[in-house]
Amino acid sequence: MFQNQLERVVVWSIKIGLWVIPFLPLYVSGGMLFPFITGKNFAFRILVEVLFVAWVGLIAAWPQYRPKLTSLVKLITVFVAVLFFADLFGVNPSRSFFSNYERMEGFMMIFHLYLYFLMMVSVFQTKRDWLIFFHATLAASVIVAFMGMLQKFGYRISLQGGVRVDSTIGNPSYLAAYLSFHVWLILALVRMLWQYWWLRFVYTAALIFELLIIYFTATRGTAVALVLGIILLLGACVFYWKKIFPQRPQFRPWTAVFLAVAIVAPVIFWQIRSSDFVRSSPVLSRFASISLTDRTTRSRLAIWKMSFQGAMERPILGWGQENYYLVFQKYFDPVLWSSEPWFDRSHNIVLDWLVHAGVVGLAAFFSVIGGAFFALWKGVRSFRVDPWVGVAFGIALVGHLIQNFFVFDNLNTYLLFFSFLAYANHGSLLDVSVAASKVTSNSRFGGGAVRFWTIAGIAFFVFLVFLYPLHIKPIKESRALIRTLSIHQQGASGSVILAAFKEALSYKTFGDTEVREQLASFARSAATNERFTEEERVAIVSLALEEIKKEISRPTKDIKHMLFMAAILSNAKGLNPAYAREVEPLLKEAIRLSSTKQILYFELAQFYLQTGRTGEAIGELRQAWLVEPRNREAAVNLMIVGILAGNREVVGEVRAQFDETMFGDEGARRIGEAYAQTRDLLSASRYYEHLVKKYPDNAEYHTALAALFAEIGRIEEAREHAARAAELDPILKERVEKFYEYLNTK
Repeated sequence: MFQNQLERVVVWSIKIGLWVIPFLPLYVSGGMLFPFITGKNFAFRILVEVLFVAWVGLIAAWPQYRPKLTSLVKLITVFVAVLFFADLFGVNPSRSFFSNYERMEGFMMIFHLYLYFLMMVSVFQTKRDWLIFFHATLAASVIVAFMGMLQKFGYRISLQGGVRVDSTIGNPSYLAAYLSFHVWLILALVRMLWQYWWLRFVYTAALIFELLIIYFTATRGTAVALVLGIILLLGACVFYWKKIFPQRPQFRPWTAVFLAVAIVAPVIFWQIRSSDFVRSSPVLSRFASISLTDRTTRSRLAIWKMSFQGAMERPILGWGQENYYLVFQKYFDPVLWSSEPWFDRSHNIVLDWLVHAGVVGLAAFFSVIGGAFFALWKGVRSFRVDPWVGVAFGIALVGHLIQNFFVFDNLNTYLLFFSFLAYANHGSLLDVSVAASKVTSNSRFGGGAVRFWTIAGIAFFVFLVFLYPLHIKPIKESRALIRTLSIHQQGASGSVILAAFKEALSYKTFGDTEVREQLASFARSAATNERFTEEERVAIVSLALEEIKKEISRPTKDIKHMLFMAAILSNAKGLNPAYAREVEPLLKEAIRLSSTKQILYFELAQFYLQTGRTGEAIGELRQAWLVEPRNREAAVNLMIVGILAGNREVVGEVRAQFDETMFGDEGARRIGEAYAQTRDLLSASRYYEHLVKKYPDNAEYHTALAALFAEIGRIEEAREHAARAAELDPILKERVEKFYEYLNTK
C-alpha cells in the first residue's frame, strides 16, 4: 500500500513509462539516417533516463522499492560490469561505448537496458503489473504484424525492398525474432488468464496472425527455433504432464501424438523439398534451401572461422563491442568474395560475445541465461510461477539463443529479452509484496519527500547536463545529414551541399564517422562531375580528404575508409596531380592490414592501369586471383587485362582453370568484348556462342555473334543470328537489313 500521494504518483509514473516502452518498435524516424534504428534507440535512451530520474529518487526515499539482490540481478550486474571493462580496455573504446547510427548499440545500449531491467524488477511487484506490461507488448506486436500484412498485400511499401516483410522493424529477420518472443508470451498468457474464455479466442487469433507474419518473413533461423521450441514444449508436457496439467490426464496420449508429428513433419518437408509445390513458393523454397552448400551458410561458416581466429588473439576480454570490423579485415577469408563485402558481426551469438568481451564476457552472458532458467525453476518450485508459464518463458529464451546462432540482437529483441529476464526474477522472489513505508511525518508527502526531491533533483540536473551532448546533438547531426543527402538529390549547387556537410560535421558526435563516409562517397563522384564548378570540386575534395584522414589516422584504421580516400585521390588527380602520389602507398598500407581482401588489389590495379603501369596492374590482379583461385571476378579482371595487354602467359594461366562457361554471364560478355577489341575474333565468338546457347532469346547476344561471324567468314551463320535478333527485337529490323547488304559484299 502507498503511504502518501507522492509515492503513488512516482510509482505510477514509472510504471506507465515502462508500459509505453513496448510501443517503441512502431516508431520509424523518417528524418534520420537508418530510420528503423536511430529513432527507436534515441527515444528508448531518453525515456529510460527520464524514468531513471524518478526511480533513483524513489529508491532513495522508499527503500522497499530497491531491487532485491537475487542471483539473477547479481549475474546481470556482473555481465554489464564485464562489458564495461571489455569496452574500456578494448581496441577502440569510443566506438565500443557509443557505436554508430547503423547499430546504435555498444555499452550505451546495454547500460540503458540494464537500467530498464532494474526499474522493472523494482516497480513491477504484482501479477497485475506484469499482465498490463505483457498486454502492452502484445498489442504493439499485433500492430507491427498488421503493418507487415499491409506490406505483403501491397498496401504499404517496404523501404528495404524484396518480397519478405519487415514492417516497422526494418529487417525480416529482426521482425521474425521480435514476433517469435510473442508467440511464447501468448501461450503463457492463455494459461495465466484461462478463466476468461473470450480471451482464449483473442489470444488464439493473435497467435495464428503472428505465426502467419513470421512465415511471410521467410526467416530460416526463426523457423528452426520455432520448430525446436514446439518439440521442446510438447516433450515437456509429455514428460511432466502431472505437474503441468494435473486435472486432464486423458489428453496426455494426444500430446504424445502431436510430439511425434512435430518431429516427423520437418523430416517429411525435407524429403519433398524438391517438389513443385515447395519450389513454387518463394517462402517454402527459401526454407528448403537450407544446406551446408548454400551460399549464405558457406559465408556464415567462413565468418565464424574468422571470428574464432580473432577471438583467440584477444581471449580474455575481447576486442570491445563494435570492433568486429578489425577482426573482419585482419582475418578476412577470401572465399567470401561472392558475399557481402563488409560484415560488422559474427552472425552467431556465441562468437559475437567471444569477440566483443572474450571468454569472461561469454561466460557472464551464459551465466545470465542460466540464472534466468534457475529463477524460473525456483518460481515453479515455489508455486509463484505456473509450470506451463515457466516452460513457455524458458523455451522463449532457448528459441532466442537458437535463432541468434545465425543472426544477432537489436533493440526490439533486446527489450523483450530483458523483460523476460525481469519476469523470471519476479517469479523467483518468495515475497514480492510491498512492505509498508515508515513515515516520519504526518504531512501528506511523508518523510521520504525530502530525500526524493533531493536525489531526484540531482539526477535530473545530471540528466540535463548530458541530454544535449549524448542525445540531442547526435539526433541533430543525423537530421542534418539526411537534409544534406536530400538537397544533393535535388540538384543543389556544390557550395550549398558543402555547407550542409559542414553543418552536419559541426555537431562533433559519434555520428561524425557516418557523415565522413557519406561526404567521401559524394566527393568521389563530385571530383569528376562537371555539374559543379572547378572551385566547388576542389573545395569538396579538400574537405572530404581532410575529414577522412581523421578516420584513418587512428591506430584502429578501417580499410573501408582507406578505400574511400584512395578513390577520391584517384578521381581528383585532374584537380591536383599531387594526389596521384598518395594513392599507391595508401592502398599498399591497406593491403598490409588486410592482405586477403581482393578489392584492395583491384583498386590498386585500377590505379596502375590509369597511370600506364600495365605490368604492375597485372601483378596485383594476379595476386588477387591467387588469394582465392575460385574468385570468378578476380579471374575475369585478370583475364581481360591480360587480353588487352597481349600477355598470353597470364591468359593461358587463367584459361587453364576457367573455360568460357565458368566466368558468369557478365564476365563472359566482358571477356568477349576484350577479345573483339584486340581483334581475336575467333576467341570472342566462343564466348558469345556460349551466351547465345544459354540465352537463346537475347537479341543483343545474337547481334554481337552475327557481327563476329561476319568478320571471320561464317556468313550463313551470321545471317541466321541476325535474323533471329530481328525476330526477337523488331526495332533491329532496319539495322539487320543493312547488315544483310553488308554480308552480300563479303
